[in-house]
Amino acid sequence: MSCDTDQLELRDHRFGRINRRMPIGPVQWPFHDLFWVHEGRVAIDFPELGAKLELMAPAGVLILPDTQFRGMTLGAFATASICHFTMTGEPTGPGYALPNPDEALHLQNLIRLAMHLARRDRPDELPRRKRLLLSLLDGFERGSAPAATTADEDRLTIAWTQAGQNLHRMRTLADVAALLGISESALRAMHRKARHTSAGEHLRELRLTRSEELLVSTDKSLATIAAEVGYGHAATLAAAFRKRRGKTPGQYRHWSNPFA
Repeated sequence: MSCDTDQLELRDHRFGRINRRMPIGPVQWPFHDLFWVHEGRVAIDFPELGAKLELMAPAGVLILPDTQFRGMTLGAFATASICHFTMTGEPTGPGYALPNPDEALHLQNLIRLAMHLARRDRPDELPRRKRLLLSLLDGFERGSAPAATTADEDRLTIAWTQAGQNLHRMRTLADVAALLGISESALRAMHRKARHTSAGEHLRELRLTRSEELLVSTDKSLATIAAEVGYGHAATLAAAFRKRRGKTPGQYRHWSNPFA
């Protein structure tokens, strides 16, 4: 999205818990609505578009003006924030935009800062809040068409996607290689040729990224999270997390909690 701060008018920026007794909508706002799920799962339905989304924290959706939607939590409760704003000169709905791939956690950190500034509500910080919102909106822009991929890259993408969805079963790279029906050494060579990085480091990053998401969006214990992402022991996860993230998992959870 392309605009400047003069085209933005900030409205509500609120956060809190929603539950099954508090459905979302149905509603159709005349302004933009940035809806973000910080904890739990939420289903959003767009009747006019024939589309349904299931948002699992950290996740969100930018709903365009004049777009009818409704929703509900998919668990006992969810923690969410909304940011309402008007943006002149931009297309209206019906429609919505989703975060760019792999950016949800980073966008949530920007939203945390936006909520902090909104809570302070200092007039001299209004320009900063508008610039921050523009940075957030950049995370919902659609990029250019991807370059053509090779057969090996397509196979790797499918395998790593499956691995990421089943990390609890991916104890070693051999388990990932089995998804492709090849040896571990062949996987390492294929990955390095296609991505110019280490397959082992890629698997480790998948584990740590999912750990970040679980630390931020659930109250699960470190041992439970370790098992879900494929580590045999909580201590192994803690050591890897601290080495590559610079914080212990507990410190990261506290730092990432927008309601702490």
